[in-house]
Amino acid sequence: MSRYFYYPIIVCMLINTIIYVPKVLMEARFTGAITAMLIAIPLGTLLAFIFAKAMNRFPGKGLPEILKAHTPSWIRIPILLFLGFMWFSAGSIVLVSYALITKRFINPDLQMSVLLVCFILVGCWSATRSSESILNVMEILIVLSSPLVMFISYKAFTSESFDWDAILVFTDYAFKTPSLMTLAAATYLFTGYVCLAVFHRFFQESKPIRYFWVIPIIGFLVCFTTFFIPIGLHGTQAVEKYVYVWVSTADSLNMKYGFIERVLFVFLMLYIMLCLLFIALTWHIATELIRSVSTKESLLVKWLIVACIGMITYIYGSTFNEKQLTHLAEQWLILRLFAELGLVGLIIYISRRKKHAS
Repeated sequence: MSRYFYYPIIVCMLINTIIYVPKVLMEARFTGAITAMLIAIPLGTLLAFIFAKAMNRFPGKGLPEILKAHTPSWIRIPILLFLGFMWFSAGSIVLVSYALITKRFINPDLQMSVLLVCFILVGCWSATRSSESILNVMEILIVLSSPLVMFISYKAFTSESFDWDAILVFTDYAFKTPSLMTLAAATYLFTGYVCLAVFHRFFQESKPIRYFWVIPIIGFLVCFTTFFIPIGLHGTQAVEKYVYVWVSTADSLNMKYGFIERVLFVFLMLYIMLCLLFIALTWHIATELIRSVSTKESLLVKWLIVACIGMITYIYGSTFNEKQLTHLAEQWLILRLFAELGLVGLIIYISRRKKHAS
């Protein structure tokens, strides 16, 4: 079962190019982005290790079951509702972002409301599937998408337009003090380990997760490619002018001998699959956390929760303009960092209390 711990982390790492993480890092490329990534790799790995180790003391139990057994209702219910809100917000941000990308790069004539409704319906249906189904689909899609991600990275690094001198420039800015926003964006790559709050129900035995050393290696590679490929292709100055910098980066690549000339088409088809997977994953976790507050566990409760999530997402996506959406997403990244630290601290406290009690 150890591999199921890594799948959500990999999905969060892959999905970061679609949301506003690259934009935040590019804006801070001269003012601490590299330092933020150097801090985020050990910090994210450490948080994942501590969280997994603490959860390991509760075999077969998710966060709702742990809180129900060790905290009073007036603490448990607000925490679960807040974490549910954070997870459905994560999926909603990606959903609205990809709807904007679809409208801008695939079909500008298509109405935004139509795109939102289509993505929301798929997300709502996927979120109501069982946790086991989500994990199985995640495994299949990661196996299918990983070669394409590596192929796009290879095309970028071997492109004639790739300028290594633009990357070497940043050795002069490697140790600038990062802002809180930059650090929050950089650590988002590792946040997938929090999915263990629900999926730990499948870990029936108290065994340590193996091959933990893989996380910092993959994290370093993802940080390096996410940050430096757009700089190498667009230059040190022009790179900050793009809202969706990785979409523009993919559009600057071509396959001279391929049956699809523009890498952009491969990139968009790949990420529509990953985005729908991420929406299903985050909304499923949000649904499970919120549903655990209620004493009823019927399918109707699930659909009521995802219906509310879908309506809020539609209002969010159709009310705010792109600049406002960017600002809200950036503030959410900061809130997520503190929520993540608080959750890890809470689980450590409960696990130690249990250890001393036994």
